[in-house]
Amino acid sequence: MGGYGGCGNGWPNLNGLLDNIWGAGQAGGCSVSLFGAATNLVFGQNPPYYLDDFLAFSPKFFGQPTALSGCTTVAGSANVTVPSIAGLNYYQFVQSVGNFPKGTLITGISGVTVTLGQSALASASNVTLMVYESQPVPASVVQLYLNLATASLVQARWQEQWYIAMALFIAHYSTLYARTDASETLTILETAIHGEVPAGTLPTAAFTLTAAPPGGALQALTANGLFMTPGVDYTLVGNEITLTNTLTEGALYATWPVQQQTFSTLQPTGAAVAAQGLAGGIQVSKGVGDVSVSYQPLASLEQFGQWQLTMYGQQLATMAAVIGAGPCVIY
Repeated sequence: MGGYGGCGNGWPNLNGLLDNIWGAGQAGGCSVSLFGAATNLVFGQNPPYYLDDFLAFSPKFFGQPTALSGCTTVAGSANVTVPSIAGLNYYQFVQSVGNFPKGTLITGISGVTVTLGQSALASASNVTLMVYESQPVPASVVQLYLNLATASLVQARWQEQWYIAMALFIAHYSTLYARTDASETLTILETAIHGEVPAGTLPTAAFTLTAAPPGGALQALTANGLFMTPGVDYTLVGNEITLTNTLTEGALYATWPVQQQTFSTLQPTGAAVAAQGLAGGIQVSKGVGDVSVSYQPLASLEQFGQWQLTMYGQQLATMAAVIGAGPCVIY
């Protein structure tokens, strides 16, 4: 024990040895610290862990994001001006590298203004937000399990395995959620045709649409049932239509393609995620006639209860069994 010095009371400095093994955490003198290490109690502050970190480990719990372009941010403000709020909802997970910190959620929606849980890092007028609109497990639920994992797993004990343990912990509970509570409804975007009568008081050549068509072009514009040629019979700037010739009677009708939110139950989401993570144990027998298969849970994890229900929980429990087998002092 010479390399760790003594305590001044005849005891070798086992605290130094144990801290070297488990990581520091005890305080209050050599004897108190020695007792803390002997009881295998480890304390310490955890580093930050965000939804973005869990996304990198298991993207299947997030689904594909929707790119929302043309947003305006102001440094230090949580309010973002967006071109459309279609498909947006409270507590959806949002990423925008360089514009917002990790772990950002939508906390408010009003008109064309979206409030996020964290303030913008910079002012910009053409920001793209990656919004996870169709997570099989809602971001708010994943965040709750993330908070629980942070409170349950001490980095000073798990050391380099802490990030893996955090991900397995969250994935385990998210899988159980997907098995019991996840919605089987999938939100998708599909193209539809929008049509309207542009506003204008006859006789006039100037008309106004309720919104600027995506891409700055109309699918069609008719005057009294006759198709008009863009660039010849009319021009379109933003949502303003200017006719080459004044319309004295009748009406215009404009159409353009838009994306709209729809719901589909044809593709399972939560159940599919759960099926990938649920544990089945070890196959111990099978039959051919009337098809019979038997599975046995891992006997070594019997004391871990519900952690056996998913493969993530089994992995975490296996790691915990090793991590928890720390040294002790008997005297």
